Amino acid sequence: MSEDRYAIQVLQECADLMKRKGAAYNRIPQAEYYPNGLPDIWVMMHQKMTRIRSLLAEPGENDFESLEDSARDLINYAAFFCEYAEGKMDGQNAKQ
Repeated sequence: MSEDRYAIQVLQECADLMKRKGAAYNRIPQAEYYPNGLPDIWVMMHQKMTRIRSLLAEPGENDFESLEDSARDLINYAAFFCEYAEGKMDGQNAKQ
C-alpha cells in the first residue's frame, strides 16, 4: 500500500486541532489546567467517553459535538495523559 491509512490522516488532524486549541486556550501553562495531574486528565478522557456513549445511545442529528469530534478530543487527551505521565507538559514541575 503506497498511501498512508486514513487513521494516519486523523492523527494529523488531531495534532492540528491540538495546536489550534492550544493557541486559543493555553495562555497559561497547560499543566495548570490539571491541578491534580493525571487524575484530572483521566476525568477529561472519561467525559469524552461518556459523551460518545451518549451519542451512540441516541443516534441522529446533533447540534454540538459529533462522535468524530469527541473521538478526536479523546485522542488528544490521551496524548496529554502520556505527555504528563512522562513529565513533558508545559508548566509541569518536578513534583508532578
